[in-house]
Amino acid sequence: MEPDSEIDKLYGIPLDEFVHDRDELAKRLRRDGEREAAEQVKKLRKPSAGAWALNQAVRRRRKETDALLAAGERLRAAHESLMSGGDQAELRDAMREERELASGLADCAEAIASETGKSGPALRERVRSTLHAAAVDEEAREELARGRFVREREAVGLGPFGAAAVAPPARTRPKRERTPAKTAKRARTKDPSAAERDKAAERERKERVAEAERAVEEAQTALEEAEAAHGEAASELQAAREAVGAAEATEREARAVARERRRAAGKLERELERLRAKKG
Repeated sequence: MEPDSEIDKLYGIPLDEFVHDRDELAKRLRRDGEREAAEQVKKLRKPSAGAWALNQAVRRRRKETDALLAAGERLRAAHESLMSGGDQAELRDAMREERELASGLADCAEAIASETGKSGPALRERVRSTLHAAAVDEEAREELARGRFVREREAVGLGPFGAAAVAPPARTRPKRERTPAKTAKRARTKDPSAAERDKAAERERKERVAEAERAVEEAQTALEEAEAAHGEAASELQAAREAVGAAEATEREARAVARERRRAAGKLERELERLRAKKG
């Protein structure tokens, strides 16, 4: 058995079958003496609905997935080129290509999720964000290439490839003399530090929301795993109870047979004694 290929299969099965098949694979590996691989498999986490749908999209749209991975490489190269004085148009084109491919795969993932009744705009956006993250994050790229996402990933813009990198230079305007009143009004209405604080607060809020969502999903996964373990334990307990019941029935039957044979043996012994006494 090749554990790695078996793990790949796990991420391609229906979501509701993941926990059962994962545990069965771990048992088979343990029986085959591959304890380390069995422990690795047992620790695999059930994907979220969005991650599962994306994994299936990767499997169904291999050509588009490879194109997205290649687009991510071009996007990174274009960004590095821009930092060295390269052409902004090249980066804009790379970003456009990456967005189009990501949107196509996100549409596919949403359609797959709809087959199980778990689709929706929020799921599509989480998937699209995950695909954007794969453009700049090596770990996410590896998960995308293999279709092994466990959780969606959050991409803020495009990481280092933000809009600021491709924004056209600001137009210069002749300076005009400002009156003290206008200067004071400008200071009151546009406080850069306050704006930055607001942005930081909003980013922090979004991070807390995303963290809370991840915690809820992890709790749901843990609950499903616990319920599956409980179901398995309940089945084993029921089987044990049935075995005990059968053993008790067999014991009662054997006890009754022994009792009858004991009576028969006693009767024969008494008859033997009577015959001996008569002969004497």
